[in-house]
Amino acid sequence: MPLGSEGVVDASVLSAHPGTYLLRSIYRPRYQKRLTAISTGKDNRDDALIVIAGWLKEGVPQRQAEHESQSRRPLDALISSNQLFLGLKRLDLTAQDVLKIEKILKEKGLVEAIVKKGFKEAETLEDYLKRFWDYDRSPYIADKRSHGINLGKAYARTSSERVVLYWVPNFKGKRIGEVTRQNLKDFSIAIAKKHDKLSPITLRQIMLVGVTALRWAFANELIPNDPTIGLTGYSTKAKKRGVLSPKEAEDLFKLDWKDKRSMLINLVAMTTGLRIGEILALRMEDIGEEYLTIESSFSAIDGLKSTKTDEPRSVPIIPAIRDAMLNFARFNPHGNGYVFFGEKKERPCGSYSPAFELKRMLFKLRAGENPTTEKKKEVTEYWAKRNVVFHSWRHFYASRMTDKLEARKVMLATGHKTESVFKGYSGHALESDLSDVAVITGEVFGGLLPDLSMEQGKTQEATGGNV
Repeated sequence: MPLGSEGVVDASVLSAHPGTYLLRSIYRPRYQKRLTAISTGKDNRDDALIVIAGWLKEGVPQRQAEHESQSRRPLDALISSNQLFLGLKRLDLTAQDVLKIEKILKEKGLVEAIVKKGFKEAETLEDYLKRFWDYDRSPYIADKRSHGINLGKAYARTSSERVVLYWVPNFKGKRIGEVTRQNLKDFSIAIAKKHDKLSPITLRQIMLVGVTALRWAFANELIPNDPTIGLTGYSTKAKKRGVLSPKEAEDLFKLDWKDKRSMLINLVAMTTGLRIGEILALRMEDIGEEYLTIESSFSAIDGLKSTKTDEPRSVPIIPAIRDAMLNFARFNPHGNGYVFFGEKKERPCGSYSPAFELKRMLFKLRAGENPTTEKKKEVTEYWAKRNVVFHSWRHFYASRMTDKLEARKVMLATGHKTESVFKGYSGHALESDLSDVAVITGEVFGGLLPDLSMEQGKTQEATGGNV
């Protein structure tokens, strides 16, 4: 059956298979190339030949995935493609050849990136993220630190834990150069559905673990594209922190706290607005006649480090609190200068006990003595809803103080630097401003304090047995 000088279908190459006729090959003299077998979908030989004639006129249908619509290519294009594929198999391609091929495919919108063997983008996302958040190996953290930006070990460890818990299970085996924007969108939706108890802020932090790493990879030419562009973020609205009323705070400290150290730490937080790490880092020499000098912070993972803002500040201290701190520090058996000492000589106490003791005393404040099982459940749910935690003292201090003073002056004590207006003033703080803060501190909190006289007992009695 001749079909012109350019193409011939030889009847001998039309073969019957169960249920259909197959065109085993088409031979074209110009290209000296035979194409691979393709089904006509016909169980009658004459019908099959008619289908083949149509193909030679209109184009040969292409094999595609089941979910894609079938398309046709002219026979010339089909043979040219086959020659290209044969050439790719035979040629010894260089890295530059691969880059040129990648560029062509990207221009045609067929790929976002090609992961090339042996190139940096061939590293798995799992290995990359684990290395990225390893405090001692991370090029990102080393880069930040070399520019005076301190990322703590605690932050790095939390990020590493989130890599293992959330990112690795969803991207197992995926290479960093293969991660697409759609992959990240699907992941952000999946974790929100699977972990619906997590707050939007926590979900955002989980996403940032990978997003930060991928953006850094693109900026440092580890991957050819930035897949994080255009991602929809989670809400930044956090669950509102609960704050006690002045009457609740006064009643709280009238209770019998077994752990006197934790009680004093909570009082310091209430009357100064200091962060827990800043309180734990206090040494004897930081306690002045009227002010505390805040230069450091402490965490169990990082140890002693700079404050969150990397800037020292002075904070007014109520005389009664100052005297109680100095008195308590005399129990320190280690001679290391820490006011709130712990069991180990080289470090102060941890942050767990003050937070736990606050929670226990809040429960007691509302439940009273010997509560019933039903009452215990009611009180537990009440405080969970109120969301009063140790950090709430910082909010308590700020809210009480701003009732009496302008925010700029209060921020001198709290160390907040979130308002752009305050940044313009903070470098020019007047001593008179701190004096105003000191006077108002005594007025606002003086009436909330319990009797702070401490018996000259053993360290064990002073710490409630908790170190």
